[in-house]
Amino acid sequence: TAPPVEAKPVGPATEPGQVASVAATTKAEDGPPPRTTLTDHAILIGYGRVGSLVGASLKEAALPFLVVEDADKTLARLKADGIETVSGNAANAEVFAAANPEGAKRLILAIPNAFEAGQIVLRARAANPGINVIARAHSDAEVEHLKGLGADTVIMGEREIARGIVEEVLGHKPWAAEPSAA
Repeated sequence: TAPPVEAKPVGPATEPGQVASVAATTKAEDGPPPRTTLTDHAILIGYGRVGSLVGASLKEAALPFLVVEDADKTLARLKADGIETVSGNAANAEVFAAANPEGAKRLILAIPNAFEAGQIVLRARAANPGINVIARAHSDAEVEHLKGLGADTVIMGEREIARGIVEEVLGHKPWAAEPSAA
């Protein structure tokens, strides 16, 4: 199998509305990944601890989706499970385009890197302004960054853990929306 596409940001951090250029290194004969024929689908970026749980739920619900992933072992497991994949780093324009963002309903960013996720949000918004973008974050700054770039929903792990603990203690959901910062 071909080695995964390695993408490295080039130049300064992006401003809202701009996409940083990404240098991709692949074998010249590989070319861009083949484009999916899926439409009205979800694009799931990353299939690690978070993405695999999301993917299992999407599969169980029979919702159409594909996974963009750069780990060879994970790609092989997904293909064996009959899940469509795009091999490479979604921050790379050709890799992301192969996932047909123009025809997708939803983009789910399960990767932990907010910089790469931000680049992907910008690419998604440029290709499909109506796409529903759901991202993960690890800090309030990452939440602000991703929302500022156009993510519709940003879920911070620590906040969800706290919500689950409080729900268990109180027997009901502790708050309906984001808790206010005091």
